Amino acid sequence: MPTDKAPEVSERESLKVAEASRQAEWAKPSFMRELFLGSFRLDLIHPYPLPGAERPEFTAFYEEMKRFLRDDVDSVEIDTTGEYPPQVIETLRRMGAFGMKIPKEYGGLGFTNAEYQKVMQLLGSADGNIVALLSAHQSIGVPQPLKLFGSDHLKKKYLPRCARGEISAFALTEPGVGSDPARLSTTAEKTPEGEAYVLNGTKLWCTNGTIAKLLVVMAVDPKTRKVSWWRRPGRA
Repeated sequence: MPTDKAPEVSERESLKVAEASRQAEWAKPSFMRELFLGSFRLDLIHPYPLPGAERPEFTAFYEEMKRFLRDDVDSVEIDTTGEYPPQVIETLRRMGAFGMKIPKEYGGLGFTNAEYQKVMQLLGSADGNIVALLSAHQSIGVPQPLKLFGSDHLKKKYLPRCARGEISAFALTEPGVGSDPARLSTTAEKTPEGEAYVLNGTKLWCTNGTIAKLLVVMAVDPKTRKVSWWRRPGRA
C-alpha cells in the first residue's frame, strides 16, 4: 500500500542528511573540493595529463559504436515514439555496451573511467536517449553501487546479468517529496522471518523504469529513518 504523506522535515534536517552522505576521508585531493574551500591547487590540474595510447579492444568498440550510431539509430523515431526500437537494445547488448564499467571477471568490458567517458561523449553527440539509457544503467543503476558496496555473492549473482544487458533502473523521486532523501516516505522493512524486505511507497520518474528488470530503490528504515538503497528485482 502506498503511503499518503511525506514526513515533515525542515530544511536544516535535509541539509544534515546531505552532509552526512559526503565522503569523510579523502585519499586523493580534489581540485574542485579544494577550490570550494578557498585553496587554488594549480598543481592538481597543471600540467594536464595527456591520455596514453588507446587499447585496441577499446578502439574497436568505439569505432563499432560510431558506425552503429551513424547507420542504425534513428533519433527522430525514438523521440517521436518515446520507445527504444528492439533492434537498438539488442545491438547494444551484443556489443557489451551495458557492461562498459563492469569488470571483465563479471562479463563486462572493464573500461576505465576515461574510456567510458569518451564513449559517453560520442553518444551525447548523436542521441541523448541512448546516453540516458546506458549511463543511468551503469552509474545510478545496479552495477555501480554493487561494485562499490556489494558482497562477492551479490556481485557474482547480478553483475553478469547487468553486463549481458539486463537493464537496471533508479527510483528516488516521490510525489510531494521530489528528490529529497530526508523526506522520503517509501519504507523498506524486514519481514518477521528476517529473510526479505517489504517495500511500501510510491515513486515517480524512475529512470529506465519502463524497461528495467532490476531496480535500485531509495527507501528509509521506518524505525530509524535511515536512508538506504535497496536492490530489487523488477518487471518490464
